Amino acid sequence: MTKSPAGPRRLLLVRLSAFGDVVFCLPAAKALKAAFPEDELAWAVEENLLPLLRGAPYVDRLLPTRTRRWRRAPVASRGEIKAFLREARAFAPDVIVDAQGLFKSAWVTALVPAPRKVGFGRRTATERVNLLATRERVDPVGRAHVADRMLALAEHVAGRGGFDPFPDVSHLVAAPDAAVDAFVAGAGGPFALLQPFASTPAKEWGARRFAALARALAAHGLRPVLLWGPGEEVRARGIAEASGALLAPPTGPAAAARLASNAALFVGGDTGPTHLAAAAGAPTVALFGPTDPTRYAPRGPRVTVAAAPGRYNRKLSRSARPDVDEVLDHARRLGALP
Repeated sequence: MTKSPAGPRRLLLVRLSAFGDVVFCLPAAKALKAAFPEDELAWAVEENLLPLLRGAPYVDRLLPTRTRRWRRAPVASRGEIKAFLREARAFAPDVIVDAQGLFKSAWVTALVPAPRKVGFGRRTATERVNLLATRERVDPVGRAHVADRMLALAEHVAGRGGFDPFPDVSHLVAAPDAAVDAFVAGAGGPFALLQPFASTPAKEWGARRFAALARALAAHGLRPVLLWGPGEEVRARGIAEASGALLAPPTGPAAAARLASNAALFVGGDTGPTHLAAAAGAPTVALFGPTDPTRYAPRGPRVTVAAAPGRYNRKLSRSARPDVDEVLDHARRLGALP
């Protein structure tokens, strides 16, 4: 492999999780590849999130991790841990970019040798123990959004800015999926894709609100469709029975992007599928309650945020929420409703 002028030969990007944050890290990965197109870019990521990255033209190699299992059962996982470290060390990165700023990413960054190790500074790293694993530290000034902060790390390595700040998921949208394609073909007209669920209950808008929204969208000529994931089908069926909404076919991350790209409207909270849908180009109304949209709002060409004013606190199980009429108003602003 030919070495790029003044550039590293191999780069290792460490952003292990979570779903939405991996989507937000895509601009950083694409920027590194744009800056060093002849060089090899590997990404260390949790195994369950590999489908988000497979086929991305700006990622050359994937190094899967299972850090939750490794932390819970370190002795039983010794073989897996050793195998991961062997593969990562054999890759022999010239630069490691830790775009997570946590202990679990520091563990990877610290145990894989590299001449340069870049990460967040004291004001930006979520867990300060991460500072022990890096040598070059970046505290982005005036950049609140997490995607912009991760992009700042890539800019530091590249020595320049001017990169696209929007996640590129075109590799997912373009991937054929028989179940999704059949569902879209049989939808019988425009449909709204609704994401009622989140990994954190505090981020959920509530089943009753989604049922009411589904009925209102149907009255405006949009067929409501409920997106659901593992362990969520029973709850999704409850909303469907209360509203007349359809259930989407079972989807992984790649298929969800393709499905969302065909939707006339997407409505969901601060959760991975919402960020993916926005990046896929769906007109997206993002519902925010306990988290701050200035840091976590979806990135895409047609996005609006419905958030009640007030202080944001991730720990709140109850916080101010937009009502159904507000969500409909946001949909109209996107041109998704008359």
